[in-house]
Amino acid sequence: MAGLPLWATWILAPRSRAAAWLDQALWPFAVLCAVYAGLLVVGFTSGGAEGAGYTTLAGVQAIFASPWGAVTGWVHYLAFDLFVARWIRNDATDPGYALSPILVGTLLFGPAGLLTYLLLRGRLR
Repeated sequence: MAGLPLWATWILAPRSRAAAWLDQALWPFAVLCAVYAGLLVVGFTSGGAEGAGYTTLAGVQAIFASPWGAVTGWVHYLAFDLFVARWIRNDATDPGYALSPILVGTLLFGPAGLLTYLLLRGRLR
């Protein structure tokens, strides 16, 4: 998993120098976004899966049925979930261990982890 070192740092060593540095770094997200863009180009130029598209559920399922579509979607989730985790850490007053369960939730369940943070935000700020 490409983002695992970032997640591990934020979850296991939230007050470390490395975690603080990663809170400000943009390059990991730029790299993931560049990989995503490259995968999109490959996906669109390779013809894609039969029936693939964004206007129906069946079309989206067809996108993920192809290996290129699945890996592109995975990188999409990696980039966005990591960026959301970065926002959570920067938004919280004290990005300490209290955020670790929320970050685990964001890693595993994306929007549910963000919702948890938003519901608890007042207590964590």
